[in-house]
Amino acid sequence: MSTLAQHWPFFGLEIHTPRLTLRYVDDERASALMELAATVGVHDPDVMPFGVPWTRFEPPYLQQQGLQFYWAARAKLAPESWDLPFAVYDGDQLVGVQSVGADAFGVTQQVNTGSWLVQTAQGKGIGKQMRAAVLHLAFAELGA
Repeated sequence: MSTLAQHWPFFGLEIHTPRLTLRYVDDERASALMELAATVGVHDPDVMPFGVPWTRFEPPYLQQQGLQFYWAARAKLAPESWDLPFAVYDGDQLVGVQSVGADAFGVTQQVNTGSWLVQTAQGKGIGKQMRAAVLHLAFAELGA
């Protein structure tokens, strides 16, 4: 276990499916994810599937905003309100991100999810499997 994972155990958190590995987003993974989004692309440029149009930011602002997003999620993590972003790997290839989070979890025991995949990984069942993985974590392990 790395020194960082000793102090912030989430850095060691992984979820495995028959096809995918989901790893909690640390700084290196955050940087790789934002570089992937900037270079490979997440969606057709003529369509905006996100409520916040973050994919329209130009590099290096896109990468900087992405890092700040992941740092903020990490800094705000608390038992009642949390967001766990995972870098998604298909084999050894980084293909996107899947998050699971909650607000007032102790009261509602409800979670929400969010995700994106690079265009080259879309339409292959990866999205369904990665969402099922974090929902299994939420329901089977966290009591959602």
